[in-house]
Amino acid sequence: MKPLIEPGAVKRVAIVGTGLIGAGWTALFLQRGYRVTAWDPSPGFEEALLRSVRRIFGRLNLRADEQAGHLSRLEFAGSAEGAASASDFIQENAPEDIETKRDTIARLDAAASPDVVIASSSSGLPMSELQAGCPGAGRLVVGHPFHPVYLLPLVEIVPGRATAAETVSWAETFYRGIGKFPVVCNSETIGYIGNRLQEAVFREALHMVEAGEATVAQVDAVISQGPGLRWSFMGPFLCYHLTGGEDGIRGSFERFGAFLGQPYSRLLAPELTEALLEAVIAQTEGAYGDLPLADIEAWRDERLQALLSLLGADSEVVNLEGRAAPDGSHGR
Repeated sequence: MKPLIEPGAVKRVAIVGTGLIGAGWTALFLQRGYRVTAWDPSPGFEEALLRSVRRIFGRLNLRADEQAGHLSRLEFAGSAEGAASASDFIQENAPEDIETKRDTIARLDAAASPDVVIASSSSGLPMSELQAGCPGAGRLVVGHPFHPVYLLPLVEIVPGRATAAETVSWAETFYRGIGKFPVVCNSETIGYIGNRLQEAVFREALHMVEAGEATVAQVDAVISQGPGLRWSFMGPFLCYHLTGGEDGIRGSFERFGAFLGQPYSRLLAPELTEALLEAVIAQTEGAYGDLPLADIEAWRDERLQALLSLLGADSEVVNLEGRAAPDGSHGR
């Protein structure tokens, strides 16, 4: 594999796929001073992307002159190949379908300079399958962000079997340089780390709604007013470490370990019957349907900004003494 361009030498980023995630990446890279070349197969994607990015900048309370300055660095390509050939880094955001992503990545690999890293925003597909048969497989890696991309720091980096170690190190350095918190996953487990944990909670929530044990509004209230507040700066292992008192997590296992064997969680997802889907949709719309989604998104972003500002969010996870904790000790 040809030596990669230095992370600090990246000036232009290609955004391929400009839906929800691609628009978030676009806003972030423009804010960080990069030139962005975007492409999407959807007709009229240019205007749709401009609307999305302007809406994001508005939520971030950027002045009109700031927005204009950022948008002056946004350009549009006529094809995926055109975007790739003009850029120093590529963030692919095609739909979460393995054949679509594999085809898109192959096109990007064929067009991009061999020293350019190509990262996929896949939220759970194995990179080994996405890079299969690709000549430039060594420079391919998953860079999975969390939504909203322009606010949440986490990016999961997931290499495939053919991904070069140099590519993983490059991606860590590059994402950290744009204000992200990169976590390199140990394996290509479906869903990686974050989505597996999120889905476990969501599966149980669906079971509780189906069984009449809780409503959508109750589940959301319990998470947002309880564990969610702790999870904003502590992961589950640190939470249980504190629950054990002076004995730490050892004390938690001694006191509560037996409960882990109790049927607290059903683990498997319930069958998504029409009745369950209709109940969840009706309750969700009943709880939140009075507000337009755009207003709810703005509310979310305001609170995330306030929380990140309060926590002093930066590129490191810190412990209570202010010392940098080992990577991966707990998430944000």
